[in-house]
Amino acid sequence: MWFLRAADPVPHWRALNQEARTALQAKDYAAAREKLLQLKPLMPGNPRIAYALAAAEARIGNRTAALAGLRNLGAMGLSFDLPAEESFAALRDTAEFKAAVQQIEESKKPATRASLAFTLAERDLIPEDIAYDPQTRRFFVSSVRKGKILTVDGTQFAKTDWSVFALRVDASRRLLWATTAWIEHCESCLASDEGKSALLAFDLNSGTLKRRVESPVKGVLGDLTVSKKGDVYVSEGLHGALFRLAADATAMERLDTPGELGSPQTPALSADEKTLFVPDYLRGLAAMDVASHAIRWMEPADNIAVNGIDGLYLYGDSIIAVQNGTAPPRLIRFSKDLRQQEVLEANWTGLGDPTHGVIVGNQLYFIANSGWGDYDDKGKKKPGSAPVESTIRNLTLGR
Repeated sequence: MWFLRAADPVPHWRALNQEARTALQAKDYAAAREKLLQLKPLMPGNPRIAYALAAAEARIGNRTAALAGLRNLGAMGLSFDLPAEESFAALRDTAEFKAAVQQIEESKKPATRASLAFTLAERDLIPEDIAYDPQTRRFFVSSVRKGKILTVDGTQFAKTDWSVFALRVDASRRLLWATTAWIEHCESCLASDEGKSALLAFDLNSGTLKRRVESPVKGVLGDLTVSKKGDVYVSEGLHGALFRLAADATAMERLDTPGELGSPQTPALSADEKTLFVPDYLRGLAAMDVASHAIRWMEPADNIAVNGIDGLYLYGDSIIAVQNGTAPPRLIRFSKDLRQQEVLEANWTGLGDPTHGVIVGNQLYFIANSGWGDYDDKGKKKPGSAPVESTIRNLTLGR
């Protein structure tokens, strides 16, 4: 899931972000434009940057650039209230403005083709991740609220002291990897454990805990993936860090430079396992060279938003993403060059806050209506909110 706190020391992209915000608050639109243009390649595919830049261009009379920005905003498939934005007042009668508004209205329509696979009988689990064991054909689900792992029929597979986040099956070694951490939403976490997190490996057959590796940093180990040779790649999303636990190692190795990542989420390995794709909730989509650890920020088309990605999965020539940091939350398919997109799921009541999925054959099974939005920032259930029924949905991705 998403957890954001300021890093220290402040990296260049964060400093620019603050400078741009300060300039906008001061209504110094020329200065804001300058900062935003510097910030855009450092946070590629961020719709907030695109919106602010289009508004700044409009304010200083750069009509052509502002209209181009509006076209891009309209094509993102996201929700913006353009008519209410005073920065665009002089453009409201243009065909480009009207077309962007119409596109945004169209994107608010329900999009769904998924079917119900399972309903999780227990309420208020805050299920975060799902994994699949091809040998036993069992699906496993993690619970942030209850601090446990269960199968989709409701059977408890394992219990932990803290919340359970990511899950990944290593079928060849018969292990179920999981991340666990203290957060406010945890029903039974002790206050004295705040800041603690760990990587766990359970025997897939018995549920016995086989390995436990404590996090080398405070925060939340949130998402992970496992290589063919058994290396585990795990992200820390609260402060921003990426680690590898080699198959024969007893401690995690940090792969990123502190400050480079803002809030990394689910890592995904390329087919040849030479590249690790890392969605950053704030900055966009990074591609890390596994050998050198060098990071390259992927550059989407100007009308594609890649912020707010929680779950990321590679399938054929496409990238499947659970994008719950956007309005609306959605499941989306991108081309690998990030030049095309297809919204798979969005704008229907049962989708709620989707979190993660798992690909089985040509089917994507994903968690719908996780219930994160029913809790406040302190992890308390919002007054008047009903018990949350979460479901597992599946959709066909094609060949």
